[in-house]
Amino acid sequence: MKAWNYHILFLQISLCIAVLSADAQNLENEIFLKAMRDELNRSMAELHSPDVQPPFFIMYGATDQKTYTISATLGSLQESLESTNRFKTTTRVLVGDYSFNDESLDDNLFSSPTAAEIGLPMDDDYEGIRRAFWSTTDNVYKDASKHFEKHKRTLTESGKSLKDHPHRTFAKGKSMEWVSKLAPSDFDVKSWEEQVRNLSAIFIDHPFVLNSGVGIRFVEGYKYLVNSEGVVAKIPHSVATFFVVGQAKNDKGEFLFDQIIHVAKKPDQLPVEEELTQEINKLISNLNDQLEIPNFDDEYRGPVLFLGPSVANLFSNALSTGRERITANDNINKLSGYQYNNELGSMTNKIGNKVMDRSITIKARPRLDTFQGIELLGSFQIDDEGMIPPDELTIIEKGILKELLNNRTLTDSLQKANGFSSGPGVLEIRLNQSDSEEVLKKKLMDAA
Repeated sequence: MKAWNYHILFLQISLCIAVLSADAQNLENEIFLKAMRDELNRSMAELHSPDVQPPFFIMYGATDQKTYTISATLGSLQESLESTNRFKTTTRVLVGDYSFNDESLDDNLFSSPTAAEIGLPMDDDYEGIRRAFWSTTDNVYKDASKHFEKHKRTLTESGKSLKDHPHRTFAKGKSMEWVSKLAPSDFDVKSWEEQVRNLSAIFIDHPFVLNSGVGIRFVEGYKYLVNSEGVVAKIPHSVATFFVVGQAKNDKGEFLFDQIIHVAKKPDQLPVEEELTQEINKLISNLNDQLEIPNFDDEYRGPVLFLGPSVANLFSNALSTGRERITANDNINKLSGYQYNNELGSMTNKIGNKVMDRSITIKARPRLDTFQGIELLGSFQIDDEGMIPPDELTIIEKGILKELLNNRTLTDSLQKANGFSSGPGVLEIRLNQSDSEEVLKKKLMDAA
């Protein structure tokens, strides 16, 4: 069972941003990690419930970070906040064993919080940190025990062996220590306030843009992870997001929208003010052009050409959402009539088959941290379950599906845990064609 994680959306953009050092430092100086590990060890040794075996696996995760948020509109500062947050991201307790446990036979994997839930202290209070994890562990273990007993009864009453039921297994991991220090960024609040104000003031001379805003959000801190297999990790993460939004309305009352988004590991890697000024002026020009574009009321079915950032968005949506995503589905097949159907779909049974045009090859390269001099946000060396991914994993080769991204929860004998519970990290997509943009546009018009 797992504890509900209310911070998952908040952390989505920084899940995989880890730059680690293999030279583990003195863990005794890491009070936060020591408290997590000591409480985990106590729970493994002492947790018990009448007529139920103790847990065989426990994992704790936490995040400690500082967040700066600055926004402005029409030259006036709207928000300038600095906050420090420390919260639990994972409390997972498994009862049973790796092949059959409380997560094996149904999709109800989460334990709801209770009134006894205790938040993490903001100070490095050793006892307070342990108490916070104890409160969640106790609740999750009780739910896990109930689920495991229910699963055992289900198996007994069915008269079938486990292999005859759609079920999950949990892959074994290895012991490791990753403790890395973060070089803090010099985030100049006053300088960014001035820059955000100046950039937002550009819209003053363009009243047809009804709503506009400019802002920056910078998050920097650590992710902590410990588990009962001996994983101890302190992983730095940082992400700076700069955004501009603009909205207009045409003479038919229809709203038009455009935006600029830049994401980098550090604020000083974002475009400078002069470049951002040019981009905002272009955004304003694009909005103005949209006002004059006539509506296309007919229906079009035919080829479409994607250019620029929309290409990345297209592949991201196609590969990470929907029924045919490259992440393996860990839900249990549901009984429908006389056979089991997976409601959310799975690509597992398509491995070895053509799923894309043969000109496309896709690889996950989670350890690739720079490309053409640019630091990549997604790179990571240890995933959110304490597993180390390979340097490179070929997912699709010349249109043929070769492998899926798996976490440690496996629902098919063909699956294997490959360290991608955090997602692919970095995707390398190669297309076997060299047409220029002009040639592609001509081909589009000819085909259309």
